[in-house]
Amino acid sequence: MKTNLSGRLLIASPYLSDPNFMRSVVLIIRHDVEGAFGLLINRPTLRRFRELVEMNLSTGSVREDDFIFQGGPVDGPLLALHDLAGVGEPCGQAEPKNDAEFYGPMESHSQGAKHTVFDHPAEPWGSMSIELGNPPAWITGDDDHLRILLRRPDARVRYVHQYSGWGPGQLEDELEMGGWLIGDATADLIFGNVDEIWETAVKRCGHEILASISPGIRFVDPIVN
Repeated sequence: MKTNLSGRLLIASPYLSDPNFMRSVVLIIRHDVEGAFGLLINRPTLRRFRELVEMNLSTGSVREDDFIFQGGPVDGPLLALHDLAGVGEPCGQAEPKNDAEFYGPMESHSQGAKHTVFDHPAEPWGSMSIELGNPPAWITGDDDHLRILLRRPDARVRYVHQYSGWGPGQLEDELEMGGWLIGDATADLIFGNVDEIWETAVKRCGHEILASISPGIRFVDPIVN
């Protein structure tokens, strides 16, 4: 595994003909030597989360966009991607972007959150500080969390069923064959207009490639047009 893609986007190249992933965008949740696990973020279905739970929805605010997305071809639990910090696990990058970002001996990063262990005289095991950072999304499969998110129309949420999975080295092989582009995950893409996510992500990748060839060139972000 040359590069850890946890917290990044896989964007189907225009040449990818696999019907499971044609014009798809996948948020990689975990990527390690055992393989990769991710969720498609632009495949909504007509099913709704409210149809799966027994809740009294006659009172209080209930989100209208509780459609369930198909996260991939592999059966799996119902999950939610959302932007309520601290609810579930962060979906950020699992390692620093450059050599200037380093961790102390008692520090670690986990998907965009920083954990620091301190010695504390009142605590025999020490104490821990957690900086939530600014991951583009959070993920949870907890039943209570999923229900809470239904009643939080102020939060951005994607309910997702099924997932996309790759075995050891499989994703790396597909990348070498040109099946995927790699892009940064941002909240505006993850929770954006599903009809525009793929095209916007492809354009951003093209801008990044051109900018690396011609430093200083400026582009208008396609998502604000």
